[in-house]
Amino acid sequence: MWIFARFPFPCMSEGSNCFALIRSFRHRMRVFYRRYVLRFTAFILVFVVCFSAISASDETRLLEGYVFDHKTQRTIDNVDIILDDDAVGTTTDDRGRFVLRLSQGVYRLSFFRVGYGLVSREIRVSDEKVPILYVEMIAREIVADTIEVVAQSAETRFEELYEATGVLSGDELQKKYSLTLAETMKNEIGVAIRSMGPAPARPVIRGLSGDRVQINIDGMETRDLSATSADHAVTLEPFNSERLEIIRGPRILLHTASAIGGVINVVKQKIPEYHPQRVSGSVGAYGETVNRGYLSAAGITVPVGPLALYAETTYRNTRDVQTPIGRLVNTPINTRTHTLGLSYPTDRGYIGASFDQFDTQYGIPGGFIGGHPNGVDLDIDRRVFDGRAAFHFDRQVLSSVEMDFTRTFYHHFEYESSGSIGSEFLFHDYRGDLKLLMNTQDQTRNTVLSLGFGHHNLKLGGFVFTPPTREQCASLGLYHEFIYRDIEFQAAARYTYADFDPRPTTRSIAALGVGRTFHAWSAAISPLVNITDQLTGGFNFSRSQREPTIEELYNDGPHLAAYTFEVGNVNLEAETSLGFEVFFHYLQPGFDFVLSGYWNEFDTYIAPRNTGEINFAQLLPIYAADGVAARFLGLEMHLGWRLNTRLNLELNGSYVRGENRDEHLPLPEMPPLKFVGSTTYQHPYLTVGGTAEFVAGQERVDIFEDSTDGYAVFGVYAQRDINTNHTRHSIIISLDNLLDTEYRNHLSRIRSVMPETGRSVKVHYKMFFF
Repeated sequence: MWIFARFPFPCMSEGSNCFALIRSFRHRMRVFYRRYVLRFTAFILVFVVCFSAISASDETRLLEGYVFDHKTQRTIDNVDIILDDDAVGTTTDDRGRFVLRLSQGVYRLSFFRVGYGLVSREIRVSDEKVPILYVEMIAREIVADTIEVVAQSAETRFEELYEATGVLSGDELQKKYSLTLAETMKNEIGVAIRSMGPAPARPVIRGLSGDRVQINIDGMETRDLSATSADHAVTLEPFNSERLEIIRGPRILLHTASAIGGVINVVKQKIPEYHPQRVSGSVGAYGETVNRGYLSAAGITVPVGPLALYAETTYRNTRDVQTPIGRLVNTPINTRTHTLGLSYPTDRGYIGASFDQFDTQYGIPGGFIGGHPNGVDLDIDRRVFDGRAAFHFDRQVLSSVEMDFTRTFYHHFEYESSGSIGSEFLFHDYRGDLKLLMNTQDQTRNTVLSLGFGHHNLKLGGFVFTPPTREQCASLGLYHEFIYRDIEFQAAARYTYADFDPRPTTRSIAALGVGRTFHAWSAAISPLVNITDQLTGGFNFSRSQREPTIEELYNDGPHLAAYTFEVGNVNLEAETSLGFEVFFHYLQPGFDFVLSGYWNEFDTYIAPRNTGEINFAQLLPIYAADGVAARFLGLEMHLGWRLNTRLNLELNGSYVRGENRDEHLPLPEMPPLKFVGSTTYQHPYLTVGGTAEFVAGQERVDIFEDSTDGYAVFGVYAQRDINTNHTRHSIIISLDNLLDTEYRNHLSRIRSVMPETGRSVKVHYKMFFF
């Protein structure tokens, strides 16, 4: 692996004869990887499993468990757990997890929390391993002292608001799982999909895409090129994820300078933060008929003495996608992922590292105006090394210190049907982050000071004439939560420094050698007030600055798989915006309603626009990056209603209106009005449900952009869970696009030739063992 990582850059120059050598070398390295590295990894896993089984023989046993909300399947924190009606017990943490050390015997555990009914469980602790305990609590009408209820609610209403509008976990995540991260999250409030075939799909939040929507794994940014072009895939497999969450509000500034977009955080715990007491993990499989594809996956967490080991592997293989009007040619996907993480957790924190490999090949269909007649094939190889540490202190002010370091190697080829390379992208990226978590104003960990740095070295080959460019960046951020007269506040500020150093090649024009330096300032504040015990309201005001990307500044040449001739603009200024959002949240047991409206003004909204011109050498449409004054107006709503103990209804709605204020035209690729409804009936034996998606037509389009008709699609599903002492089996069978409706996604670059996928049966199976 390290040999390939150091493969010399000189072969990256355009027109080089080294590309055949590179492909042959990559093929040999893949054979080596499959033959030796996978076998070695399997051997290590078998060894540590056996080691852990032999070494587990303490006199006392550790009972580990998780507490969930029966309706939402979200974990519940601050649940008091009492042992045998005694004062001895514990409390769940922010992940709903608790741990008790018990001697052999029979115990009765009682679970208490305001707003939920009492739950009791009897457990037996013996010489055998005690299984992980999963407990569900049902929300009840609060019958308690009013002052106590208000105090309890005021500490959690921001989190309740965010979880109601942007968290997928547990059974809900398994039910919505699909081919890509974007497909999995497409029905969340405010989310749409930008795509160019089934593989390169990426989430769009509130009409904002590209670098304004950041994707993280365990809090660290996933570095790939999916934000730069519609044909580039997100290098992430969500099947083994514990939780998907959309970070909103001022907390965004802890991760990125764009405060009005969003951050999607995928929680995997690939570097374990806690020492597991037993082997646990999952084995799963997924298949769907629309592409005759399947996925197999396995993940495991193992205690190895004082260490904690995490390993995960997935394999996906799909064929061409079927649509209601025929097969979408050249859309197969073949993806392998492998992750290995190791940590040393203690009571004071942890230190650990992980290695992550993502290898995928997929096709982009052709046959439309500007497209290659036979489509284009892409081959992406990404390897990530993560190092992470956290230390907790007993000091009055400084609570914790967290450190992250990530090194990413990314190599990406785009092949014509003849096998020749049209485009090549390669980068090395280094990121570091330091966070100081502090206790202030009698609150715990409510202030975070962050320092970050990054080094990005991008090189391009084939017929892409964008010059190789280095980017150096650094950031300083501050986040603070506080309460003033029963009003909760979240506030954050961030400074970002970025320096771009292009190195012109012989084919680049001299102007592309212009280096650029940016100083970007962002800030946001959001107060939230309890209007009644059930109703809260607030607003969010932000000012953001985002520096342009390398591609937006220096692109110059044809992009094979995107079917465009891309032109950057070295004179672009930082993208500056002001954002204002108002929201209300009504919450009572069995009923959850969120309504929000936002208004975002951009002085310089940077977007590649179709100029209407054609490059006569390659006959490709010319897309040029430009900064225009823009306005985004939007509304969003979420309704969750539990009609009785078994029947739940949910409805999400979102609309955004984007306008180019310089030319008084609609902005390109804006998502149309969308409503998504679902109903779920939970029987002790079987859970069944149905979904409906209603999307209006999009008539507000930019020049050289086509309108799209509205549509409605429906689906049904059934879920069966089987629990044993040491395993939990979850089986979900769903039928999507029930009526085989022909419809087109307005944000798909290939919608002019082919619609979205047709009727499909999906089978999702996962076995959790503990």
